[in-house]
Amino acid sequence: MEWTDDLTVRVARGTSTGGLVSYLRAAPAEGASRRDVLAVLTERFALPFDDARLAMDRFAGGVVRAASGNPANEPDPVKDPLAWMSYRLELGLPIDDDAAGPSLEEQAAAEVLLGRARRGESTHGTEDVAVALEVARLAVASQESGRTRFHLLLEAATSLSVAAEACIARLGPRPCAPEGSQEWVDGVALAAAARQVTAKFAAQPDPQLEENGLGLVGRIVTRLLGQCHAFVGRAMIESARCIQRNGDPDRAATHVEAVLADFQVLLDEFEVDAPFDEHVIALEYLVAAVELIIEVRGGSPELEAFRDQTKLVLGRSSTD
Repeated sequence: MEWTDDLTVRVARGTSTGGLVSYLRAAPAEGASRRDVLAVLTERFALPFDDARLAMDRFAGGVVRAASGNPANEPDPVKDPLAWMSYRLELGLPIDDDAAGPSLEEQAAAEVLLGRARRGESTHGTEDVAVALEVARLAVASQESGRTRFHLLLEAATSLSVAAEACIARLGPRPCAPEGSQEWVDGVALAAAARQVTAKFAAQPDPQLEENGLGLVGRIVTRLLGQCHAFVGRAMIESARCIQRNGDPDRAATHVEAVLADFQVLLDEFEVDAPFDEHVIALEYLVAAVELIIEVRGGSPELEAFRDQTKLVLGRSSTD
């Protein structure tokens, strides 16, 4: 890939480019694989995969420049901030960590919503992404029990849903958010928060709550992050497996039929070339979708050939 002159990236709320560079510096000592690193960059820091690869490249560039021992090789802090931070850390120099959490006003707005939930009032929600994420964080971390905890989680799910719909509305006629836009990074954060809330719903006695929560995740992913097959594949398979656990295997199989149709383009794209990074992940979800359908409805020559073709393409992958 060739990079443009713009070597900056947008990161998720509550994170920073300094934190990103510090993570990349620590990752090798932690034994993180390339896939592990990409997962952190694309989920915790909300980078699109192209930007994640750019971040890895610029981090390495800063290390190389620092090793040269030539001060003239210091990267430009404005045009190439990731390389500049990497360069400074390699030389033992400080960098600013500009990570900022929710403001006092956003924290107060979140507490108002949760206070209503504690009193058993109807869910309200918020279009403010920062407030919705804080509501979800506090609800998931709450040690309150019984109906109070349930109402907190309901308010969290509602807030995430309302905020996501506001992001979707801002897209206008566009089918999904441009990669690296504010709507993109907010979509990643909203989907992650919705998964955390859903995990708490899974402990509730009503199995429909988990399914509804994963439906929210799917709505966020498909409408805001829909051009990323890896993200879409994960959301589709998670929902299908939940539907299957809830006793409706045929509906689960129907749910993933769209994966077979929509991911065919990947098999065409990598008919000769080796898939990499997010394409490997997406193709693995494609195999999972085919195998779920076979498990539920039985095999067929067409399905088994489709699965075998996908595995053949995956066999050429070069991702660790």
